[in-house]
Amino acid sequence: MAQSQEIPIDRKLFEIFEDAYKLMNSFDTCYDPTNSPEFQANIKKCINLFEDSTRLVSLCGLFSSNEAYEEVATENLRYFLLPFFLGQLTLKLCNAGRKEIVEVAEIYYNDFLRRCENYKLCDKPEAVAVLDNVNRGDKIQELMRMGQERNAKLKKYQEKKELDDQIKMLKIAMEKEHVDDEIKREFYLKLLNSCILDAREELVSISQEKQILEHIAVMRRSGDSDEHKHPPRGPPPKPLKPIIITRDAVQKAVYGMGYPSMPTMTVAEFYEQRVAEGIFPDQEKMKEINKNSLMNRVYQDNEAEQEKEAEEIEQLVEEDDEQYLARQRAKDEFKDEHRRGYGNRYNRS
Repeated sequence: MAQSQEIPIDRKLFEIFEDAYKLMNSFDTCYDPTNSPEFQANIKKCINLFEDSTRLVSLCGLFSSNEAYEEVATENLRYFLLPFFLGQLTLKLCNAGRKEIVEVAEIYYNDFLRRCENYKLCDKPEAVAVLDNVNRGDKIQELMRMGQERNAKLKKYQEKKELDDQIKMLKIAMEKEHVDDEIKREFYLKLLNSCILDAREELVSISQEKQILEHIAVMRRSGDSDEHKHPPRGPPPKPLKPIIITRDAVQKAVYGMGYPSMPTMTVAEFYEQRVAEGIFPDQEKMKEINKNSLMNRVYQDNEAEQEKEAEEIEQLVEEDDEQYLARQRAKDEFKDEHRRGYGNRYNRS
């Protein structure tokens, strides 16, 4: 996936995320063909924005593996949706092999569901019960299995419909100028629950599509394909690389075990790449920026004041100033009579 070159360093995470989210929502009212150059260009732009958001989330370290969603700030809940959105957008791409596209989307959906499960946003899906002591071909077992699947689908459909209705109502409230924190939190949690249901459905569809694609590949290998007689012109497209939320090389190795051919980026690699592209400043430039920063000026002023105060105290000691010496003696006498923590006796037995 081509990296975004247009995002300046002074842009904030929520600004990049909001731009990508608005662009993604605009696709619902777009009537251009999916494979049109304009639509594909907007899809790639939206993916690049969400990828940069993902890298910044990793850089900031917003998520930890030992937390629950109750501990996550309301404004940060929306960043759980990054891999889901990237999975949705990846499936709309037309500039790569379909097998590669569905594999990358599958990685995003699995990463989204895994993080939601770790943060107790959802439970692992329950396996459908299988009846014992009955042959698989038996009609009774087949009818029972079909009934279970039908009931499960109806339950999911009803749950999804209720969630979507609630999300529509909350979305109207979110468009107001001042929104209460509780409404924001409820909106993000409802949206996450809806996306969890969608992600599980998408994974089922992807599993079925992968079987079809594998069957097509076998058929092509067994017969004479036009691709061997007339190879495609031009260089092959760049391979897709999923960008998931990781902080260091250890996490990258763990997440990469399932798909070693699809690497992720650590925070250090992301920063080095941005420096090489000229988007982020290098260490020497950062030192110059820090020298002129407001915080550095305040620190220098405080340091100068402390040095001046130390010189004044030293001068008072050398001149045996009576008032200064009297204050110091009073402090020493107070410390002798009052031990440390003397006045902190509230609520002690």
